[in-house]
Amino acid sequence: MGSLSNSKLPVIDFSSENLESAGTSGWVSKCKDILKALEEYGCFVAVYNNVPLQLHVDLFNVLEELFDLPLETKRKNVSDIPFTGYVEIEPTRPFYESMGISHVEMLEGNKDFTKTMWPKGNDNFCKIVHSFSKAVEDLHKMAVKMIFDGYGMEKNYQSHMELTTYFSRLVNYIIPQLNENETKLGLYPHTDKSFLTILHQNDVNGLEIQTKNGEWVDVDLSSSSNFLVMAGEGIMGWSNNRIDACDHRVTINRKEKRLSIGLFSYVKGIIKVPEEFVDEEHPLMYKPFDHIGLVHFFGTPEGHKQHRTLKAYSGL
Repeated sequence: MGSLSNSKLPVIDFSSENLESAGTSGWVSKCKDILKALEEYGCFVAVYNNVPLQLHVDLFNVLEELFDLPLETKRKNVSDIPFTGYVEIEPTRPFYESMGISHVEMLEGNKDFTKTMWPKGNDNFCKIVHSFSKAVEDLHKMAVKMIFDGYGMEKNYQSHMELTTYFSRLVNYIIPQLNENETKLGLYPHTDKSFLTILHQNDVNGLEIQTKNGEWVDVDLSSSSNFLVMAGEGIMGWSNNRIDACDHRVTINRKEKRLSIGLFSYVKGIIKVPEEFVDEEHPLMYKPFDHIGLVHFFGTPEGHKQHRTLKAYSGL
């Protein structure tokens, strides 16, 4: 499961020629690998070849074009949901800016965003981001299917996917003035509120995850076929803490621009711990919770200061 570049993190191969169909022994053993990775680390590196190299290159070219837009244009990226519009550079976060696209899996979501940024249109941007998002949505569906199958919850997979919506965050890390061997925090340690997050980047590393023993581990995503699949607080709640949300941060210690894109999945409506996850060893930890409501709560001062927002929001 491991590889040299991600020696500490499990690496799981999702490339099409290595994926067996559901129910085969190869599929069953991959489901086990995924659960083990998520239960131990809260994440794994997926090797996935359904994003062609040219699409990967084109994607980061158009992201560069996006972040070069004037500040007043970027500020038009607004949303009612906290942290899903433009997050601008500020003194407490001097090396980070990001933008958000809601319903990124749908062509309409990309068209709306593109029209806001480029009123005269930018078909190239729209097409590239949509193609990339569809490919990553497929990776997400496969990962979720394997998680549900691994836990013997196949019967719930379809209804879960029907309630799933996606949001994309596009991130630009500003290059700080650094002395030799100096490191700056590009993004503070945090957990995502999503069900799952899938991260992809250009060839500049910097993402780190925290293991259960408190150690920070580098994640190597510099290959165009590497994606980090990461547990958010949504799956932590759904799994009744079998899977913990993954603490992660970004450090900058190089003079190169780091760009990344994350696909975040959310459940529209209520997440309830399935009864199969409750037993003597695992007493019920959460009341049923509104997943988008959790994001709104995270946007409040009370929700923002929690280490695990969900525990304050609906913990028992």
